[in-house]
Amino acid sequence: MVTKIPIRPKQRWCGIYVPEFTSRDQIAWLEKHDEPELFYLVEGSIVLVLSENGKEIIEVPMEENTIYIVSEWHNAYRPKGVKGIALVIERTNVKTEFLKLK
Repeated sequence: MVTKIPIRPKQRWCGIYVPEFTSRDQIAWLEKHDEPELFYLVEGSIVLVLSENGKEIIEVPMEENTIYIVSEWHNAYRPKGVKGIALVIERTNVKTEFLKLK
């Protein structure tokens, strides 16, 4: 049996995300949207890099069967370049700010 879930693209954006970074040291910037973003680990290993204030940074290894709603500054990496695939859902027409770390 196949379940179909129709989405209206004008309301949200869905995509597959494979972080390009393979370590925390490679991340030179964080981003922040004016609306929350949903992350769900599909396969492998991804570490979310998060900051509420843009100064103190925490790393959160994503766990299977867990949804992450991110509204703060963020980026991500795949530890040591392992496979890491996430489903990301966000609204369209969000405003994005970037914060340089290095």
